[in-house]
Amino acid sequence: MTTTARALGASSLPVCWSSEFDALRSSQARALAVEHTVASVDRMPAAYRYGIAAALRLFPVAFRVATGHRPQTATPQQIRHGMARLRGLPGYGEVLRATTALALYGALDGARPEDRNTAGGSR
Repeated sequence: MTTTARALGASSLPVCWSSEFDALRSSQARALAVEHTVASVDRMPAAYRYGIAAALRLFPVAFRVATGHRPQTATPQQIRHGMARLRGLPGYGEVLRATTALALYGALDGARPEDRNTAGGSR
């Protein structure tokens, strides 16, 4: 298991994704989302990879500060409110928007980055 996979697992961010996006509600979609996000981040240069892992590790604390609740026990409304607040933070918001986009791509495409032929353009 990679640093990114451990950090994403510990973050509880997939719980928030499933509450925010219908496409990520099923366990299969979440699994694809996590797999795609981890594989994509793991292909980044080390500095980015470790920066994202640190931001993911801090997510439960940041969420608690923003909402007063843990991601696992927050209501869908509290999750949406907390995520909106956190996405508004410079730097941290970019990490959340990027990882959420990767998760949605993974769930909707059902593909992993290494499955794509990047030399030939998009599929």
